[in-house]
Amino acid sequence: MEGLLSLTPLLFLLLLSAVLVYMRRKKVLYPPGPLPKPLIGNALDMPTQRPWEKYREWCQTYNSDIIYLHLPTHPVVVLGSIEAATDLLEKRSQIYSSRPHVEMVKLMTWDFHFGSMPYGPRWRAHRQMFHKHFHPTDAHEYHGLQLQAVRKFLLMAMRSPQHTRKYIRQMVTSIIVSVFYGKQIKSMDDEYVVTAEIATEGLSIAAIPGGHLVEIFSFLKYIPSWAPGGSARRIAEKYIPYVKDLRDTSFNEVKKAYDEGMPPPCIVANLMEEIRARYGGTSDEAVQEDMAKSIAGSSYTAGADTTTCAAESFVLAMALFPQVQRRAQAELDRVVGSGRLPTWTDFDNLPYIRATVMETMRWMPVSPFGVPHALDADDNYKGYHIPKGAWVVPNVWGMMHNPADYPDPEVFNPDRFLGADGKVNPYVRDPGTAVFGFGRRICPGRHFGTFTLTLFIANILHVFDISAGIDEHGQPVVLDTEMVGAMLASPREVPCGLAPRSDVVAKLVKEVKYEYNM
Repeated sequence: MEGLLSLTPLLFLLLLSAVLVYMRRKKVLYPPGPLPKPLIGNALDMPTQRPWEKYREWCQTYNSDIIYLHLPTHPVVVLGSIEAATDLLEKRSQIYSSRPHVEMVKLMTWDFHFGSMPYGPRWRAHRQMFHKHFHPTDAHEYHGLQLQAVRKFLLMAMRSPQHTRKYIRQMVTSIIVSVFYGKQIKSMDDEYVVTAEIATEGLSIAAIPGGHLVEIFSFLKYIPSWAPGGSARRIAEKYIPYVKDLRDTSFNEVKKAYDEGMPPPCIVANLMEEIRARYGGTSDEAVQEDMAKSIAGSSYTAGADTTTCAAESFVLAMALFPQVQRRAQAELDRVVGSGRLPTWTDFDNLPYIRATVMETMRWMPVSPFGVPHALDADDNYKGYHIPKGAWVVPNVWGMMHNPADYPDPEVFNPDRFLGADGKVNPYVRDPGTAVFGFGRRICPGRHFGTFTLTLFIANILHVFDISAGIDEHGQPVVLDTEMVGAMLASPREVPCGLAPRSDVVAKLVKEVKYEYNM
């Protein structure tokens, strides 16, 4: 009886909230969406598996590119078209640029990630520090590291193609870790890599809109992990050690090396030098160091995981659409020839490769429902009321599979981006306008990631014929386009049938071993 009485105030508040919401819904017109249930609203309607498909289904069911879902603590607005996302997240960015408060992200201690910070001075300071080192005009500083990692991938994949997926991740991870921390990743068993993968898995799970009851009933965050109802803390406690290790360990290693006068060449060392020169001995020094640590710690999810997923999707596409592979290889043979491997100096002369990069980002977007925005003030769109505090979710996958913009969207077809003159057609919507986010929250590292992906695609196509391959039991790998994951998604299967196209290119790859002392 005592326990029931203790719940009475909570039940009363929930009932009152439901009544108020109902009365308010009667006065204003909200976007269409599933009918909310008493007390819990649409909590049970929120998808946790492949949510991007359910979002598109709702848009089709209600014949609307904006869908409204009521949760007891906040509404969720799903944007199903680039038009709606542009109108709200870009043209009205002054009120649509914040991020939702996500209890699971905070419980996991992932709230240091500047991509999840609310819009304001703190976020702007972090973005400014990051942007200073990833400005498009400075991207050439990292070309050598990117090229070295791609060439190393070619060598490893030629030796052991069955580990193609692992080597793709190792390639991208080594670039990010080298750029930020000056560390060399020799295998995927590296302690940093294992830590980063587990920590990022936690972030992806935490960020599913409406995927956890603690986002609806915030009091659940106080229930211990061992008690009934303590699933939020139970999930968070699994990932917290990895998140803290990801943020602190490598940064502190570089800081220690800097203090000893032997820092490796990397972004963190550059940040330490700038901070000591400008803030050394002041109260702001610790604040700036903490900000630098957060930026470096955010780099793995901001760069490594996204580029890895895109590269895996590309390899899958080549095995499923061999005619695209043949045409891309023909362009490389014509422009690059057989006597060398591709570099960034070839990009301007490879329009089909550039179109293939664009199609890779469109066909299987790595962040299918983007990162939710938060609305800072009441708004009205197409006659619909959107209340302050709403989570605004751009269904990027649905936008990239809209047949009005991209006919036969399930088909991997780079030709859709080329004009009659064989050059990239500026009148076809560039997927980069959506897959990297919208408005003021667009990904600041997008140029760096696109360059890595382009360099990878040009080199792997120049060297290998890509097919499904065989599994560990000697059976042909069965390929499909199923995506797994949540906030970040990648193909369920990645082909491992990589065979050198000729003895000539095989020799070029073997020479990489001596060029980079591998």
